[in-house]
Amino acid sequence: MKHSAFAFVALSLGLHATAFAKEPEYETAPAAAAGMCPPPGWQENLGNFQKPNAAFPTQDTASLPTPDCNFHEWSFEAFVWATALDSNGTPRFLTLPTPDDLLSTNVKAAEIGPRPLQLAARSLMPHGAAGFTEGAGAIVEADGNVLVGPNGYPVLASVHMNQSYFATARKNLIVTKGYATQPQDSSFETGAAVFKATWLRLAPGETAPAGAYVTEAEVPVLTVLRTKTSIAILPIAGQFVKAQVALVGLHVVGSTVNHPEFLWATFEHKLNAPAVADNTFSPSGQNPGSFTFYRANTPFQFVNIANTPPTLTFDLRTQRFAPINNVALENRTGGENQAGGPANVLSVNASGQTFLAGEPAPQSVFANYNLGGTVWMAPNSYNLNSNQTNAVGSVNLANTTAETFFQEARNQPLSNVQNCFTCHNPTSYSFQPSPPPLANRLIALSHVLAYGSPYAVPNLITGRVTTNLR
Repeated sequence: MKHSAFAFVALSLGLHATAFAKEPEYETAPAAAAGMCPPPGWQENLGNFQKPNAAFPTQDTASLPTPDCNFHEWSFEAFVWATALDSNGTPRFLTLPTPDDLLSTNVKAAEIGPRPLQLAARSLMPHGAAGFTEGAGAIVEADGNVLVGPNGYPVLASVHMNQSYFATARKNLIVTKGYATQPQDSSFETGAAVFKATWLRLAPGETAPAGAYVTEAEVPVLTVLRTKTSIAILPIAGQFVKAQVALVGLHVVGSTVNHPEFLWATFEHKLNAPAVADNTFSPSGQNPGSFTFYRANTPFQFVNIANTPPTLTFDLRTQRFAPINNVALENRTGGENQAGGPANVLSVNASGQTFLAGEPAPQSVFANYNLGGTVWMAPNSYNLNSNQTNAVGSVNLANTTAETFFQEARNQPLSNVQNCFTCHNPTSYSFQPSPPPLANRLIALSHVLAYGSPYAVPNLITGRVTTNLR
């Protein structure tokens, strides 16, 4: 498994005064032509997934002239299901159980219903020890680096799962010995789903990116721990402040008929960053538009670069970092490798957004999110040795707010690509020398299983001592 360490070239770009800018121009998706992707009537059916008791979509094998179109259709159906607003105006995914509920003794932990959005901290304390806390969110991405937003706040993440996923994950948690004692071929049921959201914290009175969904959340208070040679920036267990947060990204992931490896799709707010046509990204490029996470005309050689201390600084009083990150999406449709695949992603996206734009406010706000693509494996091919080289579709899939620094510009050869299966595969817990490696398991594609255990990604930022931290 390929993982980024804490060694990236750093460049100080500085905070800029205008955090959010005007909406840039986007290429219009081509009209459905040969193969009719999506087919007639698909758009009109999307409303069925918004019904309160609608089942999560599981069908992805419809007979279509365009073999990958149905997978991207599934992605938009799953997005519509997840973002359907209830009578209180809350998206469905925010009513689902979180990792915090997995380790809760509350008998109602698995129930669906209103719950605060607590962008909490994964604990450094072991399960059962004094000071242990487990939460739904993180201040770092999966590679251990932080995305610093235009206002200096870190982009935060939260995880939410439906009850089917929750029940299976709880039986297989590493910390409760379930991973080691359940059958090696255990897997999630068809219809299991998990969602990872990314959030931009707003300062009081600050305007969110135009058209973004905004809600209130409890965000962690960060602190600094020092030794003579190193520092760590991490959340203080149990300490939170309330803040407005804007949804900037959403992974939708679900197990469908013939696909126990799950279908993996991602959506992000259309103002996040410039998106480059697949396999054309170049460090010499740039974009004239201003985006939430990109300053106009910044050369692409200066985008997607992670910073760690001492280049990365943190103000304890304001809870803000510097420098900010400039970001670009290196593959607009995830490096889609099927015939006509990029056009299919754009067509499905345009059709789905047209449907959402026609919904009454506030439901229509979700028309402002772009489908980046979908990645899957050949039907029923998932096994104990599967990895990213078995991927089909958007084989370089990434989200600028969740895999910012983990993008690959070309979709060939497959041995070099990076996608969801690079990290989410049966070897997820078998590669490290410490803690001890665990056996390959089909169910190891879920990183939720690591919550509360030493196998979870540490929720802190480390680096060398610098006098700039205060």
